Amino acid sequence: MVKPHIDPSQIGQLLKDRFGQSVERLAPVGTGQISSAFSFSVAGKDYIVRFNTGKMAMAFGKDQLIAERLASSGIPVPPILHRGTFDGLLFAISLKYPGVPLDELEPSDYRRVIPAVIETLDTIHRIDISDTQNYGLFDDRGAGLFPSWADYLLDVANEESEEGFYGKWHWMFDETFVDREFFDRIYEQMRSLLKYCPEERFLVHADYAFGNVLAEDGKITAVLDWANSVYGDFLYDVAWLDIGYPDADYRSLFEQYYRDRGRSMPHYAERLVCYQCYICLDSMRWYGMSGKLSDYEWMRRRILKILEQN
Repeated sequence: MVKPHIDPSQIGQLLKDRFGQSVERLAPVGTGQISSAFSFSVAGKDYIVRFNTGKMAMAFGKDQLIAERLASSGIPVPPILHRGTFDGLLFAISLKYPGVPLDELEPSDYRRVIPAVIETLDTIHRIDISDTQNYGLFDDRGAGLFPSWADYLLDVANEESEEGFYGKWHWMFDETFVDREFFDRIYEQMRSLLKYCPEERFLVHADYAFGNVLAEDGKITAVLDWANSVYGDFLYDVAWLDIGYPDADYRSLFEQYYRDRGRSMPHYAERLVCYQCYICLDSMRWYGMSGKLSDYEWMRRRILKILEQN
């Protein structure tokens, strides 16, 4: 699997060498499925160290790129202080920001923070990226990897190089629970809706939810993990929140937010459903690779309900 397994006792010396003194309170943190992360303290300051495999070679570079670009934006992105390699793995050390992941908040606290969730995301979408090019996933230098937004979305059905994150993944149709017929059905639904999707370029987090957003006292205190960030239609982030948090009804909340500010959203519903089809397709690949049958079935039910309502 992509997420590395590492013994905390192995990294004490690494951190001591980096900081020139012993670390305190070293402990695993988070439930992420890509990086192995640990919190620790040095001289009264709190930090996070994360480890990735080579399949995520650009992830920490993208985090550093975004932290530098957003440093004066008011968006809380922890700066990366050190990057390097250790025992065949990539590592990055950053400051630890306060707050609780959205998916760990009590229901009342979650409802309280929803306005900040929306406003912070809108601020991200207003970041100037006019000095960058292309669409879709971008590398750790900020260069988009696709000539158009549609090309990026359609690529979800294609196999990658052996070194890619999913690699030659079509084996999943034969050897896992990933249903080729259902995948093709959702893919065709997405493709039929692409005509409604603008070829516009915004900074899109593309994983803005769950453990990647921290909150405290009704405020967003950190926006983490920019590995999946892309250039494209900002409504992708709205689609992500809406598909992942059905009870919050982010679709209606964002629609009202834009309306209150006099911002027209042509083909709002069609764009959301198109991106939710993409999210479903990409999730199917992840669930197949990681063996998460229950999550796969949840996503299948969720997208079918969305299509039924639209």
